[in-house]
Amino acid sequence: MKNSYLNTHYSKELRPYTDFPKKLSTHIADNFFKSRKGKLLDVCCGRGDFLETYDQLGFEVYGVDLEDVAKEKKFPFQVVNVDKEDLPFDDNFFDFVVMKSAIEHCANVYHVLDNLSRVLKPGGQIMILTNDWKSVYKVFYDDVDHKSPFTAYSLKDLLIRYDFENVITGDIFYLPFSWRSSFLKLIPRIIRNIIPINFPPTVVISNPLIKLIKFSRETQLLGYGRKKNKHEW
Repeated sequence: MKNSYLNTHYSKELRPYTDFPKKLSTHIADNFFKSRKGKLLDVCCGRGDFLETYDQLGFEVYGVDLEDVAKEKKFPFQVVNVDKEDLPFDDNFFDFVVMKSAIEHCANVYHVLDNLSRVLKPGGQIMILTNDWKSVYKVFYDDVDHKSPFTAYSLKDLLIRYDFENVITGDIFYLPFSWRSSFLKLIPRIIRNIIPINFPPTVVISNPLIKLIKFSRETQLLGYGRKKNKHEW
């Protein structure tokens, strides 16, 4: 019987709890959503780290995931295979939808976006974070569960197809210091070009140097959009 994805890739030994979820949640809330209140759905919420941090920021949080690890949290949570099943929420229910490090695991991204768009209110905002294929293509399929690679262009195209506006796509490094300025963002760009080391998905990243190299090499994408109001369709 296969072991669960979370137990294999997100055990406490490989991925100990850190303050990274709080930093990324705050960055998204303040720089993209520009809000800290409203109903927020964390799609494929994993262990529930981000459910806790978005709750602490002031959002009313809900979570869904293929595995039930996050049910131990105090927040509304349901087990859902978002690649095949519909989200168990009414239309136009959420103000915000976040999907981090998950859409690349889905084979039917159109089904996923149908549902994400459906449960968002008109004017609601979406944030999708995934691997940047152009920077990780050599190691993307080292993760046996990876199915759908994205570039900044394909992620933007997907959001536009589903009538999101004010769409922003671009790269982001999971190194909080690099979010402070364009100048500091040059540091991981330089590292990824001069240090040809690729780590396996299950590498222990408690070592600061490994973390710096790994997350400089593995560039991520963010895709942001706002659901059009009905009169705009």
